[in-house]
Amino acid sequence: MSDFAHKQFDGNLYTFNHLTKKTLAVHIDINADKVVVPVHITFGCHCFTEEFDPKQHSDHHRYSHMHEVRAFDVERYQCSLQLPHVMESMLTGKIYRSDKSYTYVTQIALLSAAGGQSYSIFFSLEKAKKQVDPAVELYVKSAYLSTLKHSANAQNWRFKALVGKTAGLF
Repeated sequence: MSDFAHKQFDGNLYTFNHLTKKTLAVHIDINADKVVVPVHITFGCHCFTEEFDPKQHSDHHRYSHMHEVRAFDVERYQCSLQLPHVMESMLTGKIYRSDKSYTYVTQIALLSAAGGQSYSIFFSLEKAKKQVDPAVELYVKSAYLSTLKHSANAQNWRFKALVGKTAGLF
């Protein structure tokens, strides 16, 4: 069950079961040992909403979540349907530092567009505080169609290495 309320928009009902909390098992080799680090993933409403602008949006665009009012965006919603798969593919991807967040960019194909478009995912990664064994909390702050955004000298990581470092394994 999702943490997000369904949205009725332009005669369609949008549900968010694809954005339920997930856990990915990240296998990390440390010397001769293999360690499995669970990465607990949660999603924010910015994955399917944009900033509410009264000049651009009408009242039926409003989407409220945790005391924040945003505008529901059909394109972001369509992209968010692929987030569970994209999060798994991130295991072999590169991550870039973008301000205080990490960024992962992948190519996705939308139903309305031929070919692929760049899809940027912005997330935070922290060591899990309530677990004795190494574990990591990943919060997807936002995700939308956009080319990679990072400074020219931004540090990049392999996702597995970043998870191992964040979990305190090395």
